[in-house]
Amino acid sequence: MVNQWYDAVMGGRPPGVQSSGQERAEASLKPLLNVVEEHDPDYPQKRSKLTEDLDALEFKSPRIKIYKIAAPESCTHEVAVPPNMEFQPLTKDSRPPAKTYPFTLDAFQQQAVTCIDNNQSVMISAHTSAGKTAVAEYAIATALRDKQRVIYTTPIKALSNQKYREFYEAFPEVGLMTGDATINPNASLLIMTTEILQSMLYRGASMMREVGWVVFDEIHYMRDPERGVVWEETLVLLPDSVRYVFLSATIPNARQFAEWIAHLHHQPCHVVTSEHRPVPLRHYLYPVGSEGLFLVLDEGKYLEDNFIRAMRSYTPDETEKKRTLANKRSENNVVQIVRLLKHRSLEPIIVFSFSKKECEIYALQIAKFDFTTEAEKKIVDEVFRNAIDGLSAEDRALPQVESVLPLLRRGVGIHHGGLLPLLKETVEILFGENLIKCLFATETFAMGLNMPARTVLFTSARKYDGQSYRWVSVQCCFSSIWRDYVIYIHIYIYIH
Repeated sequence: MVNQWYDAVMGGRPPGVQSSGQERAEASLKPLLNVVEEHDPDYPQKRSKLTEDLDALEFKSPRIKIYKIAAPESCTHEVAVPPNMEFQPLTKDSRPPAKTYPFTLDAFQQQAVTCIDNNQSVMISAHTSAGKTAVAEYAIATALRDKQRVIYTTPIKALSNQKYREFYEAFPEVGLMTGDATINPNASLLIMTTEILQSMLYRGASMMREVGWVVFDEIHYMRDPERGVVWEETLVLLPDSVRYVFLSATIPNARQFAEWIAHLHHQPCHVVTSEHRPVPLRHYLYPVGSEGLFLVLDEGKYLEDNFIRAMRSYTPDETEKKRTLANKRSENNVVQIVRLLKHRSLEPIIVFSFSKKECEIYALQIAKFDFTTEAEKKIVDEVFRNAIDGLSAEDRALPQVESVLPLLRRGVGIHHGGLLPLLKETVEILFGENLIKCLFATETFAMGLNMPARTVLFTSARKYDGQSYRWVSVQCCFSSIWRDYVIYIHIYIYIH
C-alpha cells in the first residue's frame, strides 16, 4: 500500500506543504472539467479565469517557510518553519552541555546539537559512519537531564537489540521493547521497533505524555511501499509537544520531509546534511568463471577499462558450454573467492545471499576453513553456552541449535529470518566482537546494524521480492557495513 504521504519522501510534495493550489484543485476537478470541455465552447476562456483565481488563492495562502542557516562548507543547514510562526535564530544554551564527548564534534554534529539545545527537531542526513548516533545520544541526554522520557525507534528487532546493548553502558535507565522481548518497560529511555511505538499510540498509552523526544533511526524506511505506512501513521499520531531526531544516510528530498513535519506538528524542523564520506569504498566485480577480481570503482572513480574486461569474461562470445560449466560451479566459486579473501587477510567478510537455503549451503562449504585461534574458540564456546542456558532441554536439542556451534567455533556464521531470535542475537554479538570472520546473511542483517566488515560479497546483484526480481538497493545492504574500516565490496555475479 502506498499512502498519501509516500511522495513526501519519494520526491513529491506532501499535501498542504508548498504544493500548488492549481495542482490540487485540478486534481479534484479533472473529471468535471473533462465533461465541461466537451460541451462548452467557452471552456478555454473559463479555464484561463479559473487558473488566475487559483494562482491568486495560492499567493494568499500561508506557506511553509524555508530559511538557510550559515554553516561550514562541509555541511548544509536549512530549517522549515510553519506558517504564522516567526523563526528565531538559534542561540547557544547557557546551561552546561547535556553530554560531552572525548572527541571534537564534526561541523554537522555541532549544527544538529545546537538545534537540540534550542528544543527544535532536526533531521540528519549523512553517510554511514559519519557519526549520526552521537547526535541521537545528545538528544537522549537532553531528555534525561530535563526529566523527560525519550524513545529510540528502529526498523528491525536486531537493531533494537544492538542499540539496547550499546546504550545500556552509556545511560542509567534503558528499556527494550520488541516482539521477542520486553526489558524494563518503565525506563526513561526506551528502545523499540517503530511498530511497537505505533501500537502504543493506538492504545493511547499514558506514558506518551511524559515523552519529550523521539529518535527515528533509519527514517528512510518510510519509503518502503509495504511498511512505510507504519512510520507515517506513527508520525501523524505523535503529539505536537514531542521533538524529533531523524537519522538517515540515504533519504532523498530531506527538505520536503522537514516541510511535512513542520506542517504536521506546527514546529520548526531543521535539516542538516553532510556529503563527507569518512570510509573509502572500493567496488570489485567477480564474474562467474573468471580468473580474478576486477576493480571497477575506486573511491568514486569509475575504472571503465576494468569494467569492460569484467564484462568480456562472460559476454556472448563465450561458448554455451563455458556458461553451463560456470553455472554448475557457482557454489564452488564462493569457496574460491572466500579462500582468496582469506589469503589476502580481508576478513571479516559478509556474504550476502538472498536465500536462506543458500546461506546454509555456503556456510557448510566454507566450514572446511578454520578462521579462529584456539583462544577465540574458547570464547565462542563460553558465549554460546551462556546464550543457550535459558533454553529448555528440548530447545537445546533442536537441530538448528546443535548444528550452529561447530560453524561458530571455526569463525563461520549464518544470519537469516529462519533462525531462532536467540541464535541471531548470538551471531550478532560474535560478529561484532570479530569472532565470526565469515558471515553468510540475508538482507535483514544489513538494516542499519553497526557491524564493521572489511569485505562484502554479493552472490547476486538482484533478489526476488515476491513478485519479480529487482536490483539490490544501496540502503538495502550497504548501510550496515561502511564503518570503521576500509571497505572492499566484491559483487559476485551469476550468469543465467
